[in-house]
Amino acid sequence: MKTFKIFAMFAMLIMLASCADEKKTQEPVVTAPPPVEVYQPTHQTASVDLTAIKTYEYRNAPTGVAATSVEVKYDKTPYAQPIEIKYSYANGDTFTYVIPKDFGIWANENGKLRVVKDADCTVWIQGQTKRGKFHELIFYGNPKYNGSKIKPNSYRNPPAGEIKYRK
Repeated sequence: MKTFKIFAMFAMLIMLASCADEKKTQEPVVTAPPPVEVYQPTHQTASVDLTAIKTYEYRNAPTGVAATSVEVKYDKTPYAQPIEIKYSYANGDTFTYVIPKDFGIWANENGKLRVVKDADCTVWIQGQTKRGKFHELIFYGNPKYNGSKIKPNSYRNPPAGEIKYRK
């Protein structure tokens, strides 16, 4: 009988030991999520070389997507400061054209400077260099108009003006 009690106790200890092993849980391996790459907007600038441009200078859209807005900065006094045409895009990118201060914008007969921009972010500027050479500068903001010609009118649709596209 004594042996039976020892066997019973021994069996009970083995059961307790085996139950304790089953209760151990594996700790899950936590892996860090891959870092999320945040897009860094780019800001590009291009200078317009007045010695190398044509009388009627058409510039294609600087990117393959349409600009969301365009801002034209100029001084009303000719040749006072450079002219900046800044395109903004949906992803935060910007593209800026800089026309040197050697270019002056003409005024129409009503006294409004000949700068017209439209809803498609096309900009038309008419003026001359300090040396007296006439230029019309056209900058497209939407690539669907690349290669097309325009018919600007600084008198219509005041104060913005009007631009009609043609092939």
